[in-house]
Amino acid sequence: MPKLAKLLIGLAAVLAMGWIWHAPLRRGEAYVERIEAAARSEIAPLRLPGISVRLGHAPLSRAAVMSGPANDLQREGLGSEYGLKDYVREVPGVSGVRWTDEPARGLVLPLLVETWAWLVLGYAVGLLSGALLFGRRRRQSFLD
Repeated sequence: MPKLAKLLIGLAAVLAMGWIWHAPLRRGEAYVERIEAAARSEIAPLRLPGISVRLGHAPLSRAAVMSGPANDLQREGLGSEYGLKDYVREVPGVSGVRWTDEPARGLVLPLLVETWAWLVLGYAVGLLSGALLFGRRRRQSFLD
């Protein structure tokens, strides 16, 4: 079997494991729900009625979208005083925050794509370290 075919089979297996973790085992949805609950608990002590935080669920993403009646001061804060976006932005796992009436800026990657990117990076690091540590022995002399 050619080397390239072996590498592609290994990469396909790694990507399949990432998809299985994400979708059938529903670990991606559990992760997003945990981040969403943490974001809600961050803004709950502020006691502002009607403010809600939601993360992407179709497709799953770590980008938070906030909605509700809040003025600019409450949204953005002032100087060293935190606004609602700052509280949500500090939640571990949140990749970005915007309000529903703001236009979406930048690219929001679905969680599955982020998972696959990290898996491909890990696969490449493993291949390179394996090649460096256990690669073919170089010839010592012309008699080898």
